[in-house]
Amino acid sequence: MTTKLSRSFRHWMEKNGFYEPKAYGLHRRWRRHNFITGRSKRPAHVSGCRDRVRHIRVLPDLDRMDICDGCMDRWANSLAASISPIPRTEAEFDAALATLLKKSRGRVRATWPTASEGGEA
Repeated sequence: MTTKLSRSFRHWMEKNGFYEPKAYGLHRRWRRHNFITGRSKRPAHVSGCRDRVRHIRVLPDLDRMDICDGCMDRWANSLAASISPIPRTEAEFDAALATLLKKSRGRVRATWPTASEGGEA
């Protein structure tokens, strides 16, 4: 079942620090594509991650929103957490993003341990 995204969805992402990459012209006609991606460099989003950027994707066809583990090479290897269904309001989006960040902390910590947790510096 395909979920129709709100017209404000892109604005909610940008308000929370996730901006669409400017590659392949996807930023121009984002509502025509069957997914949305975004990336953030906010310290609250990238704390503990190897890379200094976090990626998020929204898949309306699967009614799912995903966040990466902080070391993005491709989604099959980098998926840290998912949430379903896709949020319909701004308040639901904020809560879903907080949930994704909370659920992904364990995966980030397991994948990239810090020096204080016994990993290499």
